[in-house]
Amino acid sequence: MNRTISLPLVLAASMLGHEAQAQSSWNFDRGATQISFVGHRFGAVVTNGRFERYDGTFAIDFDHPERSRIKVTLDTASIKAGSTLVDGFITGASMLDSAKYPTATFVSDGVTRTGEHGLEIRGRLTIKGMTHPFQVRVMIDGDVDKVRRGDALPFRASGSFLRPVYDIGRDVNVVDDQIDIEIKGQLAR
Repeated sequence: MNRTISLPLVLAASMLGHEAQAQSSWNFDRGATQISFVGHRFGAVVTNGRFERYDGTFAIDFDHPERSRIKVTLDTASIKAGSTLVDGFITGASMLDSAKYPTATFVSDGVTRTGEHGLEIRGRLTIKGMTHPFQVRVMIDGDVDKVRRGDALPFRASGSFLRPVYDIGRDVNVVDDQIDIEIKGQLAR
């Protein structure tokens, strides 16, 4: 399954403008990328884990970042949260219902530069067949000039959603409604 958020590509696109070709394709560097989730209760982390299987396609227009397109797909059954029991609960019918909805996807609608190394990516997140607006914040962690020369693009990306909007764990009260998605990794051509 493909994983979430493509903010780093958008950020690179907005920063590399004048020196790059019109469209450039990037992919996750799987050996250097981790997509994780965090749930809190009264401010304390009560659950966290990662997605083992994900994919992403990143078409970046360096001259016009607003034309860049990102799609990330997560395999909802690939969650690893520390134990088989917890993994099974999260992927089960009352939470992600991975048997019925094997993927979650993010598709970008627009990208805005928020600083020298920052981007905001707006798009749509689909979980359990329900699609809602989703916003991702991206920070590039490397030397943009090296990226211009074709080096990997290191980044951090984050976004949050509310469980009830996607009918996730309606009767679960051990974790707050907000779930954070975090990606730390790099993209490669």
